[in-house]
Amino acid sequence: MSTSELKPEDILAEHRGSIKSYERADNLDGVEILRLARHVDDRGLFLEIYRARATHPGSAELARFFEGIEVAQVNYSIVDLTTTVKGLHYHLGQTDVWFCPPDSKMKIVLWDLRASSPTSGQTQTIIAGGGRDIWVKIPPGVAHGYRPLTDRCALVYIVTRPFDAQDPDERRIPWDHPAIRDLWDVENG
Repeated sequence: MSTSELKPEDILAEHRGSIKSYERADNLDGVEILRLARHVDDRGLFLEIYRARATHPGSAELARFFEGIEVAQVNYSIVDLTTTVKGLHYHLGQTDVWFCPPDSKMKIVLWDLRASSPTSGQTQTIIAGGGRDIWVKIPPGVAHGYRPLTDRCALVYIVTRPFDAQDPDERRIPWDHPAIRDLWDVENG
């Protein structure tokens, strides 16, 4: 056999498979992801995670991300089991802004439930943490939840409405709904 390039038909039929796609999926309408600048040196790590206004050229993107976000409450959650799924729920008026801190890693599942959205009915998965330092802005009407990918997984999240037990802006959807049940799985291959 020569060392020339093979053609798909040169491979056994049962192993031809499909071509792996490396295209990056678009975000659901209104979902924003901001990659943070990680500063690492021999002393450790520095990560600026919030900025109310820009004071130098490198700070403009972080300040812009939080424009219009009225911080009503900041929450911190830890899940101890990687076999747990947190969610799925959505809000009618509240925006969530999520951050998975270093040493934690999670798979976020989003599902656009807004009837008039250009991405209505579509889903999106995002890996956060594990060195991918990002904020994820989740608008009202987008169902959201996460699966921890590390044992002890932390989440810091900002909400634009304080929680009110008498009038909660939180509606539940089963985590294993047929439209999203397979999205929680960890992809192999």
